[in-house]
Amino acid sequence: MPGSAADVRALKSLPLNLPPGSEIYADSAYTDYNCEDDLDDSSEITLNVMRKKNSKRPDQPWIQYIKQSIRHEIETVFSAITSLFPKSIHAVTYKGFLLKLQAFIFAFTLKQAFI
Repeated sequence: MPGSAADVRALKSLPLNLPPGSEIYADSAYTDYNCEDDLDDSSEITLNVMRKKNSKRPDQPWIQYIKQSIRHEIETVFSAITSLFPKSIHAVTYKGFLLKLQAFIFAFTLKQAFI
């Protein structure tokens, strides 16, 4: 999606081929109650969104703690993966760009396996 597109719009365009009972963790930019309800009703997929302080559906403190802990873990892994990326990735084609991303993720996996 272009950078000007809302995060929720990008989420709605993803092909979510996940098994029932799956959970998706997202930050507060993905707050869309209709989308949450639709995913839960149609696919039995739970969208766990970090709630803003003025949310219409506030979380219980223990739910908020669980979401924060999982989000921290996810951000730590993404930070470790992107630390291997150069400042810019030069690729002529989309497939070339994806190939380079796969190589960086593979390098991260190898680095983690042998540390």
